Amino acid sequence: MSEILRIENLSYSYPGSGRKALNGVNFSVEEGEIVGIIGPNGSGKTTLIKSILNINDYDGSVRIYGKEVKKIPKKALSKTIGVVAQEFLPIYDMKVSEIVEIGRTPYTNLFGDISQLDREHIDRAFEDLSIDHLKDRMFYSLSGGERQIVYTAKVFAQNPKIFLLDEATVHLDIGNTQQLLLKIKERVKKYGATVIATFHDINQASAFSQRIVVMKAGKIHSAGSPEEVLTGKMIEEVYGAECEVVKDPKSGVVNVFMNLEKSCEAIRVI
Repeated sequence: MSEILRIENLSYSYPGSGRKALNGVNFSVEEGEIVGIIGPNGSGKTTLIKSILNINDYDGSVRIYGKEVKKIPKKALSKTIGVVAQEFLPIYDMKVSEIVEIGRTPYTNLFGDISQLDREHIDRAFEDLSIDHLKDRMFYSLSGGERQIVYTAKVFAQNPKIFLLDEATVHLDIGNTQQLLLKIKERVKKYGATVIATFHDINQASAFSQRIVVMKAGKIHSAGSPEEVLTGKMIEEVYGAECEVVKDPKSGVVNVFMNLEKSCEAIRVI
């Protein structure tokens, strides 16, 4: 595998306050990797995603295939990176088919014409996510889970090399979460892609990711396989919680369980 993303000494301060959301972040991602990013509220997860997308005026270096993202044209960056955020809310209601077609925008001409290749990617997105039956539905008539699957189909049609999932499952129930993450894993296995995903839910990150990066106060606390990273000591240091960490003997997935038998002396304040 070759390196697709390298972040070096990445820092970002909130305008006007001087408070650092990111402070000297360093890590890299290989092609084909599935990397989960976890950490408490305010640890810098979403700010990191925005920096990779060149939304923040950051200090340091973010490079994709060796090229600084600040020097990559917006359209070229849109062909490389696709984002599935917490929710997608178009300013007016549209057919599902129209939503998915938006994914091909980086490839269309000035008039927005859909080519045969564009149509193939769009059709493949509907097929891969098994949502052909939703094509003619209006987006706002869908359930929350259906909307997120359609949003993901838009990104599938985009056919990026990197999928960025920014807490994409935070509003979904366990069934829709499982469906979404399984479909993304199938996509990666079938066509090849790299995934960087932020999670609130540690157990989702553990089940989904090959490698986990733990953030605390704008810095990387630790990184490694789920088994290496998810320890009681880490949970206490980063989240201020006492938990039991158990490896499922059948699946090999590491799970974290809260201990609600003991009262907390204080609540951590961001």
